[in-house]
Amino acid sequence: MEESERVREVIRKQVGDDWDDEVMSRARFKALSGQRSDWEPTYLFWRDLILTVARQLGLFIIKPSHLNNQWFNRGGLTPLSLDRVLFEMYNEGEIVLPSVDLVDPTAGRLSQVFTRLTNSMIRRSRTTTPQLLMSQDRLILTSLLKDKAVEVVKLLSECHWTSSCIVTMKRFQDICGGAYEASALLSHLSAQGKARYLSFYKGDFIEGVKVSLTASSVPSISSLDCDVLHLICTTEKLQQQLNVIDQRCQTSRKSALACLNSGNKKVALRHVRQLKLANESRENCATLLNRVEEVLDVIASAESTKKVSEAIQIGAKAIKENKMSVEEVQHSLQEIEESIDTQKQIENALESTSLYTVVEDEESIEEEFKKLELDIEVNSAGETEASKSAESLIDSLSNLKLVDDGLARTPAVQGTVETIRNNKTKTPVLETA
Repeated sequence: MEESERVREVIRKQVGDDWDDEVMSRARFKALSGQRSDWEPTYLFWRDLILTVARQLGLFIIKPSHLNNQWFNRGGLTPLSLDRVLFEMYNEGEIVLPSVDLVDPTAGRLSQVFTRLTNSMIRRSRTTTPQLLMSQDRLILTSLLKDKAVEVVKLLSECHWTSSCIVTMKRFQDICGGAYEASALLSHLSAQGKARYLSFYKGDFIEGVKVSLTASSVPSISSLDCDVLHLICTTEKLQQQLNVIDQRCQTSRKSALACLNSGNKKVALRHVRQLKLANESRENCATLLNRVEEVLDVIASAESTKKVSEAIQIGAKAIKENKMSVEEVQHSLQEIEESIDTQKQIENALESTSLYTVVEDEESIEEEFKKLELDIEVNSAGETEASKSAESLIDSLSNLKLVDDGLARTPAVQGTVETIRNNKTKTPVLETA
């Protein structure tokens, strides 16, 4: 499918039938004018559409000429606001100019720093206009550049199990999608401290990239890195040679069979001899390739062992500084393992509990709750009757006056009444939950 067809398909999915609506298209294709609040919805529409189309096409580098001539050309009608849209995107940091905002990743570290300072001064002194952006050959979408960089690092980490890796420039370009894309991504990763460019001469000019596969910055280039890159280049050349030999063997085999079928045994014998020589060359090349790969594996293993050794030394230093004994460390590790086992048992128990059991438990709880409510109602009715009787008794005692030797005993009776009332007040009542 051609790029223009893919763009139309993305637009149909993103915009729908509104793209063919004459009234909507006339409003969207006109130039931006007035206050920002007037044209901001139109700007956001084109900005989001540019980012969506580029993302669906797997691009982070766009050509302004393609936007008008191919992407958004609607029967000869092109948006008049694209130059202003790109200008606003540039001011907001959504777009960068490769010639100003990116540095040559193949230059030295000091040269890159100097170039960044120079480009910053140029950007401040030079006024960027919408016409200048439209005249650029390429523009880089910042958000998609960052997403592509994350994708490249992820692809490399799937092929390497070390904290950093070294790949040839050709391999890096293939992963990035081209030489220009690789240069932009390498410039971005270098500015973030995630990649370094290395090159040297060993008979031929060899160049490659060292990329950090973790959150830490990429280590500096060492002589071992150059040797590893040289070995990797050798493996790629040997693999290419094996592919050529395999094609030659296949061609010689087909030619020999064709000559035998036609009865030309003499020519068939010559093709068989060529096939035999090609097979011998292939064995020698495969043997050499295996040896080189073994050396690379040994280097990678040594690097991993070095990392483990450094981690052990750091751990031993921390134990010594904190004055911890080996028994305490072992006890802590054992507690951690027990906690993990307990957590796993809880997870297994929760997973093994069926929904049916949970439903049964809920039903039984509901039944018990209803029984409890019934008991509460019964108890409340009984307490009401008892309360009435107690009130009647209290009133009778309050009106009662006892006389002993001419002295009234009313205070004693009133004290008794108050005690009964207090006891009644303190009687707990179970309320329905």
